[in-house]
Amino acid sequence: MLITSENNDLIKKIKKLKDKKGRYEEGLFFVEGTTSVLEALKSDFEIEYIVMGEGVKIDIPKGDFEIAHTTERIFKKISDTVTPQMVMAIIKIPKYEENTYIKEKGIYVIADNIQDPGNLGTIIRTADAFGVSAIFTINNCVDIFNPKVLRASMGSIFHIPVIATTSQILLKLKRRGIKVFATHLKAQKLVHECNISDKVAFVLGNEAKGVSVVDLVDDFVKIPMTGEAESLNVSIAASIFLYESQRQRLIKNN
Repeated sequence: MLITSENNDLIKKIKKLKDKKGRYEEGLFFVEGTTSVLEALKSDFEIEYIVMGEGVKIDIPKGDFEIAHTTERIFKKISDTVTPQMVMAIIKIPKYEENTYIKEKGIYVIADNIQDPGNLGTIIRTADAFGVSAIFTINNCVDIFNPKVLRASMGSIFHIPVIATTSQILLKLKRRGIKVFATHLKAQKLVHECNISDKVAFVLGNEAKGVSVVDLVDDFVKIPMTGEAESLNVSIAASIFLYESQRQRLIKNN
């Protein structure tokens, strides 16, 4: 069947998923592009539909979902990109039980009121690359299932649990022996001088205001910089933290 009308029920439902309110009313989100769709198909996420533009040829494995085809014009109406790859997956929002992911070991990232979807998506991708156990978003972070977040994550959203919660998550982690770190320009310790190989959580603060949960941070560190830039983009700072943590683990294991 080829969908040619914007009044089609599926098309109207997908349009709702562009907004946070619509996503949570429907309990669904969507990802676009071949890479993200194929990663979704390999994951444990529950897919409801695969939607493809007319004439698109992608090898979609069999699964418990429906496949719908649309004209190029209709696909562009539901896409969140200017030049869509003409394939998307409509997926159920997962229901994570956060206590399942609070362990006595592991690396955790706390995204504290991060507003830029590109930054959050890049952090998810970086955390996936460096073996982070879970990501928790707190204090009105941009929605995890915002299409721009998902696009920037490049499919990593399907590899690592990302859970919206409250700042109480920090207390839960601390009770399990996880040490909480955050950056501060006036900190005395440099990031590579601290043991951050395991049992640590990194709090990444708002792009303009920084970390809001300072009372729950165990230790502040800074990234050594010799240039004149006042600070780093939050996703770049996350990359440096997580690389240093990985470097320390590799040294320990050799």
